[in-house]
Amino acid sequence: MECTYMTQRGLRTILLMIFLAAFAHSAFASSSAAWQELYRKTGSACLQASGLQHAKLVGEPVTFAHAVLYRINGVWPQAHMKGQKAKLYCLHPYPDGVPEIVERR
Repeated sequence: MECTYMTQRGLRTILLMIFLAAFAHSAFASSSAAWQELYRKTGSACLQASGLQHAKLVGEPVTFAHAVLYRINGVWPQAHMKGQKAKLYCLHPYPDGVPEIVERR
């Protein structure tokens, strides 16, 4: 009798753990629409922070645990740069961080 109770209890525990694992995975997963919205917002903020003329994102964003990295091409706006092309990196901490811009070499 003791053995049957422990077996039922163990079976219930295993089933509960499987259910919770399946639920937790779906609860914490982000949809592709949520990722696209994040990329839209952070990419737009990076383009604005770059200060370049004709700025555009190049390639795919690189996603880290708490930031997104973009490559940006454009034209330097300063007159003394005489329309030279610019290449920058932008690291944007998400969801509400401030973009950091550095020149690519």
